[in-house]
Amino acid sequence: MFEPKVFDNTDYESRLAYNHELMTLVAVEFVKEATTLLGVLQAHMADEDWDNFALVAHRLKGAALEVSGYRFCRLIAEMEKLSIKRESGLLPTRCMALNKEFEALVLALNQEVLR
Repeated sequence: MFEPKVFDNTDYESRLAYNHELMTLVAVEFVKEATTLLGVLQAHMADEDWDNFALVAHRLKGAALEVSGYRFCRLIAEMEKLSIKRESGLLPTRCMALNKEFEALVLALNQEVLR
């Protein structure tokens, strides 16, 4: 089975027309936005507010696509589906994995884009 990359720099460069200033700006904004949204996601999970959980998950998925963070995107897409189906039992462990995946993506962005 195909394992997506934590961060696909080639795709990211192509997506933003090899404009490194824009790449840096988008990466910085992603880290800020995703950090906030991950906190909101946790709050919705604690409140068992699955409709808003799904909305925030969808926003995170879009943000991750903008920076070519495909493993993060795959995991958040799975979590979005689980919340829509009201299959919340797996979400706490997926949230822990998502936080680790976010750390890996931020590290990759720091090494490849934000150096």
